[in-house]
Amino acid sequence: MDAFQFGQWFSKRRRLCGWHSQRALIETIRQDPALRTLGISEDFLARLEAGHLHYPFRGKTRQRVLALATLLCRTPRDVQLYQRAAGLYDLSPQETELLSTLSEQLGTPSSPGLVLLPPRPTRLLGRSHELHHLLHALREEGPGIYIISGMPGVGKSALAAELAHLLATDANRYRRCFPDGIVALSARGCQGLSGLCTLLQRLLALLNMRQLQSEEASGELAPQATPPTSQVPCSEAEMSALLDQVRTRLAGKRTLLLLDDLDSPFPLRQAAEVLLTYSSQQGDCQSEGCGYLTGSSMLVISRIVPPATALPTRHYHLEPLAPADALALFLTLLDRRAGTLSSGELRAAERICEAVGGLPRAIELAATAVGAGISCELLAERLTQQPLDGLLDSEGELRRLLSEALATLPQETRDFLLQLAPLLSRPFSLVEAADWQQRCASGLQSGQILSAEPASPAQRPLASTAAHLARLVRSSLLDLRPEAERAEGEEEGTSLCERRYRVHPLLRAYVQEEQQRRQMALLAFASEQQYDIPALKGRQSELLLTLAQAYLSGQDELFLQLLQSLLGLLAHLPLSESEPLLLRGIEVGQRHAALFPLASFLQRLGALHFYHGHFQQARERFEESLQVGQQALQQRETLPDLKQGGHPRSLLARSWFYLAVLASSEGDLALAQRYINIFLRICQECGDLRGAIEALKLQGRYAYRQSRLQEARQALRHAEHLLTSQEHLLTLPYDRALRLEIQLLLCHIQGEQVRARTTLEALIALASDYLDPYFVPALVLDEADFARRQGAWEEAHLYALRAIREADRLGASFLYQKGLALLEGLTGQEPRLAARPTRPLQQGD
Repeated sequence: MDAFQFGQWFSKRRRLCGWHSQRALIETIRQDPALRTLGISEDFLARLEAGHLHYPFRGKTRQRVLALATLLCRTPRDVQLYQRAAGLYDLSPQETELLSTLSEQLGTPSSPGLVLLPPRPTRLLGRSHELHHLLHALREEGPGIYIISGMPGVGKSALAAELAHLLATDANRYRRCFPDGIVALSARGCQGLSGLCTLLQRLLALLNMRQLQSEEASGELAPQATPPTSQVPCSEAEMSALLDQVRTRLAGKRTLLLLDDLDSPFPLRQAAEVLLTYSSQQGDCQSEGCGYLTGSSMLVISRIVPPATALPTRHYHLEPLAPADALALFLTLLDRRAGTLSSGELRAAERICEAVGGLPRAIELAATAVGAGISCELLAERLTQQPLDGLLDSEGELRRLLSEALATLPQETRDFLLQLAPLLSRPFSLVEAADWQQRCASGLQSGQILSAEPASPAQRPLASTAAHLARLVRSSLLDLRPEAERAEGEEEGTSLCERRYRVHPLLRAYVQEEQQRRQMALLAFASEQQYDIPALKGRQSELLLTLAQAYLSGQDELFLQLLQSLLGLLAHLPLSESEPLLLRGIEVGQRHAALFPLASFLQRLGALHFYHGHFQQARERFEESLQVGQQALQQRETLPDLKQGGHPRSLLARSWFYLAVLASSEGDLALAQRYINIFLRICQECGDLRGAIEALKLQGRYAYRQSRLQEARQALRHAEHLLTSQEHLLTLPYDRALRLEIQLLLCHIQGEQVRARTTLEALIALASDYLDPYFVPALVLDEADFARRQGAWEEAHLYALRAIREADRLGASFLYQKGLALLEGLTGQEPRLAARPTRPLQQGD
């Protein structure tokens, strides 16, 4: 054979082995650590196959031709044929050893390593670039950790499965990288050291099973150990023994371990120390030109971006498909070509891919929906409005994927993401997120919800906001990308590169949907429990935060409904917190002409002004509320269906009740009686039983204060009869307090001081939790006045001090001044009380 004949023989052999071009063979050579240093170029191959090299080969040419036998020979006979064709005679000891080793390896009875692969995807479009890079890295860089991360549904597992199948089936280029096996394991649910223990036990069981089966001539051997299917606890001694066993089994091996669904906290670095065991086999040369250390590689599929401590060899963050690739996938799944579509259909297909953000799993579901008979135009229209529309996610698969991804985050980070829902429609910066968080949180404290201005840098919770955002980025739920922006006052041509966060359209839709669901659940809770103040206090922070978010994000209807349900709770907040919320409620109610909530907010604001001694402002708010209520009735506005026996008409008229209390406090009992008679008539007309009992109670109080005892007793007995006869309807804590208050007034009329004292303490215990907190000092002041009338000076003195202390704590200046006036009157009537303290009681008094 001469040089030309060998060149023709070599060319045919190359094609038979799967390399249809010289360039393809050169690419394989460049990826082989042992061959790439020999200087085999495309020009060398061209000259070799053209017969332009001196035959028989000598020197470097002989060395290169001999090395190519490792690629072009499959059996020992192939080695012999190759040696004769290439004229490789008079071999040196090194050449003899190389050909003998190659013949021995190829002649060994086939005992391939363990291959346990995931299902191969039927198609993988738009991922050729990533696939090529991963294949090249696994071949080029040797043993290590290779991590594929990305959001749920982006195709991480499909890419890894295709990669594993290519490695397992392409014997020429890639299978030789991992001759000892390719094993895919699911790491779903594996957390912490116990998760690592479970994973290693499953891997060891598979390796042992493979070894035992290869040793059995029959090939039938029942496995002696069943791999664990769930996470099991592992002691320190058991873990150490397990680590040693796995290290021993993997020593000297070149395997690929594919760990899928590794989304929970997992000791990746410790796993790598065990699974990536390196060793040098006898005869291996560790120089760059002769080979490399044996060792396994880990291909990890996870949403979690690896921390620096994991020391990954390569990290590939998989993005959703580009628009062109997304459209190509959609049309391929539909078995359509772009040229066969009308312009309307093509535009609808593009809108579908854009609406789902190029997410492969969502595109597959969209194609399934269209294949089931839903038109592209209809689906595009629905997905543009709601990317998680039921036409796309009828089985809830996308929601499940997103829910599982969020479930791995701490609760405070999930709450933080829901809180950011109004910002997610556009890219946002760290400062904007911190400012939004601060503005929402300030509504819980000092009424700063009033301010529409951004919070100052000192107020922004930058550190905590950055920590939450970083956790979301690491979980592949947010993207952080630079965005060039020109700063204010900056000259044209210069820009400030600000990093901004972006959220995928499907995740944004899920978060907004979840936030709305949570808001509706909170609103239902507040509406159901609006009279149960302890229950509302138990979720006070959550309720007020939602209230602040609703106002700041322009959800006016939700804001009005929630504020209406929280009016009872607002009475228990400091004035600095409750007044701004009521003012905002009045503003929103006026803007939307929501007359019923507006009247309620004016009433509550008037009550706050009254208790703090601002009588004129209180009167104006009450009168304004009555005007709004009258307007609502005249316009026949749809009134809410109130629970627990209330009636909207009497609630609109409740300002008559407050005006009566205000007139009584100013000493005009006749006017107070007239106001309360109006309120009683309205309650009787609309059938408001509770309101009628409240009015009768005040009638009795005013008659008692004017010494019309028979009239007072009659009004109170009537109220007590209504309470008893309709007891099955009046079940609120407020109704129990109403009964006790009527009994207390009857005690006053009958002069039963001891019974009055017992009833008072029971009433205060109930009022502290369920009633307006300003009710307590007012009640104690009445009891002090009753004790004074009975001549119990010392008891009246103690009650007056107690009322002053409560009024001082609440900042109720009117009640505070009224208590001081009573105290001064007592010292004037009983001189020996002058030596007693006249200041509010302090702790320890």
